[in-house]
Amino acid sequence: MNQIDISVIMTVKNGSKYLESSLSSVFSQTYLPKEVVVVNDGSDDDTWEVLKKLRHMAPVQVQLVDTQGVGRARALNLAVNHTRYSWLANIDADDQWLPEKLAQQVATISLFPNVELVVTASQIVYGEGEGEGELVISRGFSVTPMGCDSFYVNNPINHSSILFSRRFFDEVGGYDEALFRQVDIDLWVRALRKGFIFYQVDLPLTVKRLHEGQSFEVGNRLSYTFNSLKISLKKLRQLKAPFYYFPIAFVKFFYNNIPRSIRRRLKRVSLWKL
Repeated sequence: MNQIDISVIMTVKNGSKYLESSLSSVFSQTYLPKEVVVVNDGSDDDTWEVLKKLRHMAPVQVQLVDTQGVGRARALNLAVNHTRYSWLANIDADDQWLPEKLAQQVATISLFPNVELVVTASQIVYGEGEGEGELVISRGFSVTPMGCDSFYVNNPINHSSILFSRRFFDEVGGYDEALFRQVDIDLWVRALRKGFIFYQVDLPLTVKRLHEGQSFEVGNRLSYTFNSLKISLKKLRQLKAPFYYFPIAFVKFFYNNIPRSIRRRLKRVSLWKL
């Protein structure tokens, strides 16, 4: 396995509840990063105090950056600007990594020397749940390339699963600071239009946490899903998707405005039928 040096970035705003589990999953990697850079983006809870406590427990260097609230995209760019190494991995403050996550991505870079961005499959947990670590050893290693057609229906990339080169970030131009939501999708589309191919480790080594504190669950679901619809339509146009993918974006808009409890019930029914 090639030795590469990795900086982990995180941005957080009022996210103290899950910070310890998120950062602990970084500190527990079998392939440790060289550093972690956390941007506290104007939190008014105890996030800053929790971060200072966790920094003293860390097995790697942790750099903390405090702001008055600059917004998601600018905070991400600020985190990148404070890193020192040639490979960067993001983790959101409420998500987790399984212990082999970075190791499997580094193995992928060894197999595909021209790769600039590697992601992993993900598993979903709700609220206080934890990821299922045994999945790491229950399946074999496999990698799938991802081109434009992988993005027509969904955004298949969990932002917390990415490992990318600094060259990739610089060439694509970083996160668009004019955007306020879903800034990651915009980055993927710009990269795809430049001809980048992404690779996915097919193991669910990243844990995406869904909880009541997220923007689409705190009284503004309609605004969030309407913005998602606009982004989806823009994405399809930019990627020159076949026309029959456009109605799917509207179907998803209506589906995502159904209460989450009903959506989860519908998913269980569909899985049972399968």
